[in-house]
Amino acid sequence: MRTAVLCWCLGLGSALALDPLLAAAAADGETARAALPADEESLVRYALQHNPELQAARWSGTAADAAVTSAGALANPVVRAEWLHVQAPDDYGFGIGLEWTPPMPGVYGARREAAHAGARAAHADLEEHAAELEASVRLAYAEARAWAERLELLERSVRTRRALQEATRARMQRGAANRIDLSLASVGLARAEQEQARSALSASAAVAQIERLIGLAPEQRLQLAPPDAAPTAGGAGSAAHEPEDGELVRQALASRPQLQADRERQTVAEQALSAQRAKRWPWLELQARYRRHDQSAHSDDFTLGASISIPLPGHESGPIAALEADLERERTLARAHRDELQREIRTLQEERARYAEISAHYAESIAPVLSEHATLVKAALAGLELDLTALLTAEEMVTQGGLEYLQARLATRRAEIALERSLGRYGRDRPKAEPLTKAEPLTKAEPLTKAEPLTKAEP
Repeated sequence: MRTAVLCWCLGLGSALALDPLLAAAAADGETARAALPADEESLVRYALQHNPELQAARWSGTAADAAVTSAGALANPVVRAEWLHVQAPDDYGFGIGLEWTPPMPGVYGARREAAHAGARAAHADLEEHAAELEASVRLAYAEARAWAERLELLERSVRTRRALQEATRARMQRGAANRIDLSLASVGLARAEQEQARSALSASAAVAQIERLIGLAPEQRLQLAPPDAAPTAGGAGSAAHEPEDGELVRQALASRPQLQADRERQTVAEQALSAQRAKRWPWLELQARYRRHDQSAHSDDFTLGASISIPLPGHESGPIAALEADLERERTLARAHRDELQREIRTLQEERARYAEISAHYAESIAPVLSEHATLVKAALAGLELDLTALLTAEEMVTQGGLEYLQARLATRRAEIALERSLGRYGRDRPKAEPLTKAEPLTKAEPLTKAEPLTKAEP
């Protein structure tokens, strides 16, 4: 008897402690219904246009383009003015000189090519940043959708457990059940409500993560749109149309922005090394001068000259060795990135295929049970034919099975996003994003199963 009372008090205390959380979750739900709706593709387009970190990275590309202009500029000439015979004002003269260093062969061209390669590398890095952002937005959207479906599944479980509690209370009034049965039903309901409250908080956090990624204003809120179509068994259909492994690797090696940036950085290192090696040779500086002196036999004096800089032996050996080390480092990093990309593609293909099989198995084995379970429980409650332990165990197993099905689908989607990211298919130019405020109000997403709402048991 003391055990029954303890269980009943535990269930009642948990339910009372959860009332503020459920009220806060309901308030958040009211705010979300008045928020701005958006689907996955519109979120990606909006993020590529408004993400603050991506906007800041675009200025790096602008600076690299400006460096190209600076690299092609010639050396500034030096103009010199002279006043001759300052000590004799009656016999003074003046002179004007011009000095200019022409571009050194091998240095000027290498410097310009290095600047062009640096600009191309900066733009490739920008594409890689955009691809990473798109993958992050898609992954955050998939996780937010999974939390929303998890919340709907838990809401149906709470309704079922509440109906069980009401039916048990009715049976207890008729003498067909005792307070131990009622306390078990109450504790099960309190635990389900606690899990529902935690899931509501996690769903709100997932939506807030999307708002941060896309650069949404703080005073705006998002409401996730329902998916365009019902989820397939792990995306197995899209995997069937993929090329073979070798063709996928070749596509990735040709289109991945990171590898393009690696190639351009190698070009920058090669051109910098070439320019430094060219500096080992002598080079000249041109000079021209005009002087005017009335007391001289040649009052107008024109002079042309040239000065030659002669590098000392071994003077450039240190900078050349440092640049050679930089070039080898870039080559090593490029090989490491290529090897890692090939391994990543093979691993993600296998991972996607395995998770697709798991999702298909759950769709065939668990989804029908989810649809049938609510009907069976409704019939049992209507007739008050209750085996409370069996019903609670079945509800727990069915709910857990539905959650595992959601996790399998989410894992499949994660593998798909990672594979598309590795293949370099994200971050490309898209049409300009439309304002999210113009979206029409959207209805609530369909639940994972088609179970009908449970009615309260009549005494």
